[in-house]
Amino acid sequence: MAAIRAAGAVRRRLRATVGVAGAAVAAVTLMPQPAAAHPPSATAHIWATDVRVRNCQSTSCDLATQERLSRVTVKAYCQLDAGERGRVTDGRYTNTYWVQVITPGKRLGWVSAVYVSGGSNNGPVPGVPVDSLNDPTIDCEYI
Repeated sequence: MAAIRAAGAVRRRLRATVGVAGAAVAAVTLMPQPAAAHPPSATAHIWATDVRVRNCQSTSCDLATQERLSRVTVKAYCQLDAGERGRVTDGRYTNTYWVQVITPGKRLGWVSAVYVSGGSNNGPVPGVPVDSLNDPTIDCEYI
């Protein structure tokens, strides 16, 4: 969303300086473009039992599948920091990162990084690509 807001601000500045026709051409090149789908580039080990897989990065999101993950290694595409809306706390573990995975049943969905081995509190899981504004080659939303 931040990228879309930033692109909108740039378009408004362009429109003011080069006119509507020039801004329309520039807007097409400045709009966030979907990243090409990339294959799973990592694995993620789910250390907990009965971990739910969601359609988005929050426990309030719908389930992506009825499948529950228990002590299993899955293919991972990427991860992102969902901020406070995505925070999950389980005992002494807490994290705002979510990992996009393919379940053993071949469903695409999200699991909280709290339940993925190797990470630290409020940090990304090592080895899984991180979607961020600083790296346009990783884009979880367009896979």
